Amino acid sequence: MANHSIRRSGHGNHWMGLVAFVLLMVGGAFSALWVITLADLPDNKPTNITYGVLALGCLIFSAMIFTFLVRRLHHSPVMPDNTPDEIARYLAKVRP
Repeated sequence: MANHSIRRSGHGNHWMGLVAFVLLMVGGAFSALWVITLADLPDNKPTNITYGVLALGCLIFSAMIFTFLVRRLHHSPVMPDNTPDEIARYLAKVRP
């Protein structure tokens, strides 16, 4: 049976994957606000710039986290790796 609990350390997901996912959601919300303010308030440039910078920052930072997880830790940010070899390698590298 698959383990869907995030409270245990053996669930196979890296906690930074959750942070990156939340940043993607927040970045999507800010990009929606940016598009709405561009359409409704074209003269309010500080608000437009703020939402655009926040959206781009969240999306870039989440991409950086996903890239770090894949390249440096060799850990899938989306799919849990619950094989015994992956668990041993992960515990040796991340939790010495």
